[in-house]
Amino acid sequence: MRADAWRRWALASSAACAVALAGEASAAQPLGAFDIPSKPLKAALIDFAVQGGVSISTQAAAACALQSRPLKGRFTLQAALEKMLAGTGCGFRLIDAGAIEIVRLPPPKPSMSERRSSPEPSPALSALVVVATRRPVPADRLAYAISAIESQTVVAQDLRDAADLALAVPSMTVTNLGPGRDKIMLRGLSDGPLTGRTQSMVGLYLDDTRLTYNAPDPDLLLVDMAQIEVLRGPQGALYGAGSLGGVLHLVTQQPDPEHFDGWISASLGAARGGAAAGGLSGMINQPFLHGRGAVRAVLYSDVQGGYIDDAGLGLKNVNQTVRSGARVAVRLALGERWTLTSGLAAQLINSDDTQYALASEAPYTRRNQVREPHDNDFVEVHLGLKGDLAGAQARWTVSAVRHEIDSRYDATVAPPVSLPPGPAAFDDDNLIRSLVTEGSLASPEGSRVQWLAGAFLARTHQDIGLGLTRLADAPVSALAETRRDTLDEAALYGEATLPIGRSLSATVGGRLFTSKTRVSSQTAALTGPVAAFSGSLKNAGFAPKLVLSYTISPTALIYVQAAEGYRAGGFNTTGPPGQVFSVDGGGQPQRRYGPDELWSFEAGGKLSLLDGRARLRAAIFRAAWTNIQSDQLLPSGLPFTANIGDGRNLGLEIEGSYRSGGLQLGANILLNAPKLEGANPAFPARKEIGLAGVPDKAIGATAHYDWPVGGDLTLELDARYAYIGHSHLTFDATTAPLMGGYATGRLAAGLATSRWRLTAALDNPTDARGDTFAYGNPFSLRTTRQITPLRPRTATITFRVAY
Repeated sequence: MRADAWRRWALASSAACAVALAGEASAAQPLGAFDIPSKPLKAALIDFAVQGGVSISTQAAAACALQSRPLKGRFTLQAALEKMLAGTGCGFRLIDAGAIEIVRLPPPKPSMSERRSSPEPSPALSALVVVATRRPVPADRLAYAISAIESQTVVAQDLRDAADLALAVPSMTVTNLGPGRDKIMLRGLSDGPLTGRTQSMVGLYLDDTRLTYNAPDPDLLLVDMAQIEVLRGPQGALYGAGSLGGVLHLVTQQPDPEHFDGWISASLGAARGGAAAGGLSGMINQPFLHGRGAVRAVLYSDVQGGYIDDAGLGLKNVNQTVRSGARVAVRLALGERWTLTSGLAAQLINSDDTQYALASEAPYTRRNQVREPHDNDFVEVHLGLKGDLAGAQARWTVSAVRHEIDSRYDATVAPPVSLPPGPAAFDDDNLIRSLVTEGSLASPEGSRVQWLAGAFLARTHQDIGLGLTRLADAPVSALAETRRDTLDEAALYGEATLPIGRSLSATVGGRLFTSKTRVSSQTAALTGPVAAFSGSLKNAGFAPKLVLSYTISPTALIYVQAAEGYRAGGFNTTGPPGQVFSVDGGGQPQRRYGPDELWSFEAGGKLSLLDGRARLRAAIFRAAWTNIQSDQLLPSGLPFTANIGDGRNLGLEIEGSYRSGGLQLGANILLNAPKLEGANPAFPARKEIGLAGVPDKAIGATAHYDWPVGGDLTLELDARYAYIGHSHLTFDATTAPLMGGYATGRLAAGLATSRWRLTAALDNPTDARGDTFAYGNPFSLRTTRQITPLRPRTATITFRVAY
C-alpha cells in the first residue's frame, strides 16, 4: 500500500473512533406518519412496515385477532404498534432499529421437553421490505426477480463478501481473481472475466451511493449490514448505465437514536495446506441530543491466508490478503418531518500475490519470476436528506468516491514488447474519482397511484497508468501509457404503478439519459515516437420499463415485464509501438467500440403457502443482447475492448423457501441456454462457446436450524451447498478453456445466547478443486493452462459478543 493510502487509513480510523465515542444517552423516538384503516391483521402489519420503513415478522399474527385497530396520525414506532395491536392478543419485540417481531401475548413458558419438540420461531423476518426499488415495498408484493437477505441470516450464515453471497443468492456468479479484482454477474449475463474499459455489468450500491463505474468490485466486507438486496435483470430505468445484469444493494444498519449498542467479533482459521487466517471487527452505536440523533461506527480487519505456492520463487502460500476498513454514519432528526444523514466508508485491500495455478505443476502451484501484488483502496463520503415534502417522500444524496486499484503482473515469459532475457513486470494503476448527486420524490404511502420521479448528475475522472519495466540492477521502463477518461452523466427517471381494477396493475417507467466521454492518452516506448490520442463521444437515449402484475389472491401473484439496460461506448488506446487501431467497420482492434443494449422479457410468479411459512418464486426470461461489449486481449497480452456481436440467453429460475420454528430451508436452480447469435466477423469468436462464463446450470441449497438447549442457550446448525455448471472462460477461440462443473459448500455449528455466539465452520468440506471462472496472467494466458482453484477446505472458529 502506498504511503498516502496508509495516512488516509489512519486518519479515517481515528475519525471513526473519535466520532463513535461522542454523544449523550437517548430518550425519545422520532415520529412517523401512519394512515392504516382497520383490516386483517397481517395485511395491516405489512402496511405498517411500508409506512414505517421497517421489516416485520408476522408469523405469530396468525394466532391473534383477525382484525387490527385503525391507526392514523403521527406516532413513534412503539406507540403506533401499541395502538394498532391493542386487544388483538399480539405484542411486539424490537430486534433492532429497523426490524420488529410480532409475538403472541402472554409469552408462553414451555417446559424443556416442550421447547425441544417445538422450538420457538427464530427472529428471522418473514415479511421483508426492500428499498432497492427506490421506495420501501414488501418483497412479496414486487413483480420483480429480487432476493433480500436480512441481517440475522448474514450473521448466521457468515456471509462475508460477494463470493459468499454467490453461494446463497440465486443466479449470482462472481469471478475468482481474488479480493478486490472480481466482477459480479447476475442471471447468466457475462461479458467475460477481464475488467477493462467497459462499464460494470452489475450496479453496486452502498445505501444510496453508487460504488463503481467500470472498476472491479471493491469487495466490501459485509459487516453490520441490515439487509442485502439483489435485483436480477436490467435496471436501466431506475439505475442507468451499468446495470445490464441487475443491481447489488448493500443496506447498512443505520444509527439507532434509542439505545446505546455495540458488539465485537473475532475469528481464527486456516485452509488445508495453507496459512492461518483471522479477523477482528466491532461496532458501537451512540445516541446523542436526547434521542434526536445517533452515530454508528464500525471497524474491521480481516486476513485471508494464502494457499498458492510459487515454485519459481521458492515461496509458499503467496496469495495472502489483508482487508481493513471503517464505516461511520451519523443520523440527525431535523424536527418531525426531516432527517439528515452523513457518513464515511473506507476499505483497503492488500493482496501479496494472485491466486492462480498452472495445470503443468502440482496442485495449487505455479512458477513465476516476479510477484504479482494487488491493492484496492476505496473511500466514499456522503450527505443525505430525506423527509416529507407536501405529502411526498423526498430524498436527496450527494456522494464522493475515491477508488484506487493497483496491480502487477509477471511479464517475463511473454512481454508485450521485445526485451532482453530477464524478469519483467507490467503495472496497471487506476485512480477513479467521482462526484454524484441524486434526488427523488415518491408518492405518499397509501396513494392509489404509486409514483417515483428523480434526477441524477455525475462526473467521473479516471487516471490510468500502464507500464512495462525490465527488472534488472537498474530497472528500465520499456513501455508506458498515461490516460485520462472524463465522464459526465445526467438523467431524469421515473415510474408509476397504475391500478387497473381490483387485481391488475401496470407499472410504466423509464430513464432519459445523456453522457459525454472525453479521452486523452500518450504512449511512450524505448523504440518509436510517442503516440498520442484524444477524442470524445456523446451518448443519449431512453431506457423504458413495463410491468403488468395480476394478484390472484393475497398470497399469489403473476407478472410479465420488459426492461432495457444499456452501456455507453468508448475508445481503445493501449497497445505496443506500432499498434494499429482501425476505423469503424475495419478489423479488430478498432479505435472506437460502440454502445451495447440488452432487452429482457420475463414472466414469473410468486406464491406464499402454509400461512407464509413456505414461499415459491419462478420466472422464465429471455435476454436479447445487441452489440456486446467485451474486454479482450491483443496478441501482445495488452487489453482492448471489442463489440463481439449479438447474443441471447433463455433461462429458467426457480427459488423456494420454508420456515417453521427454528428450521429454515432454501433451494434454487438456474437453467441457462446462452448463445452468441451474430458474431462480429472481425472478432475470432466461436459461436458454440455461447456467452463466456455463463454456466448451463447452477443449483443452490441452504439449511439452518435453531435448537433451544436450556435457558437462553441455543444450538445452531447451518449448511450450504452450491453447484456451478460448465462454461468457457472467454469468447476468443484461442483462450476459451472449459471451466466449472464443480460443487462446494459450508457446514457450521454453534452455540448462541442473546449476548454471545460461538461458531465453528468448515468451508469447501469435500476439498473440491474445481476450476472457477477467472484467469491468472494475461501475458501467459495464450501459452499456459491456468487454473484458478477453489480455496481448499477451510476451518474457522468465530466468537461474537454484544455489550
